[in-house]
Amino acid sequence: MNMLFKSLVVTAGLAIGFSASAADQLNNTKWTTYNDKNQPDSVLQFTEKNGVLSANIIEVLDPRSKGKATCDVCKGKFKDKPLIGGTVLWNLKADPKDANKYIDGSGIEPETGMTFSGKAELQGDTLKLRGYKGISLLGKTRILKRL
Repeated sequence: MNMLFKSLVVTAGLAIGFSASAADQLNNTKWTTYNDKNQPDSVLQFTEKNGVLSANIIEVLDPRSKGKATCDVCKGKFKDKPLIGGTVLWNLKADPKDANKYIDGSGIEPETGMTFSGKAELQGDTLKLRGYKGISLLGKTRILKRL
C-alpha cells in the first residue's frame, strides 16, 4: 500500500511538472516564416514566461520589406514600432490536452497591420500557425520551419 501511494505521488508530480513546462519546447527556438508564395519572410524567436509564449521578429528576409524599419500600417500600440524586435505573437499557451498544440494566442501581420487570434501545432521541425478572425475555419495557416 505504501509503495502504491509513493508511486501515485511521483506520477502526479511528473504530470504536473510536464504540464507546467509544456510551452518550454518552443522557448528560445528560432523559426523561419514563409509567405503565401512559400518564400522565406522572416525569422521569429519564441520566448516563454510563466507558461505563455510570444514571438519576436529577429530578422526580415522578404526583400520587399528589407528597407522597411517600422510597422507603418499597424494600428494602436504597434503603430510605427520597429519590425526587428517587434512582437508578432503573444499569449500563446500550451494546450493542456496535447503538449504539441498551442491555443488562445493573438498576433499581428506586419504586412497588413491586421491583428488575429491564433493557435499552433508543432510537428517535429514544423510549426503550423493558424491565424483567424472570429472562427478558425475562416483563417489562414502559415508554416514555420525550425532553424
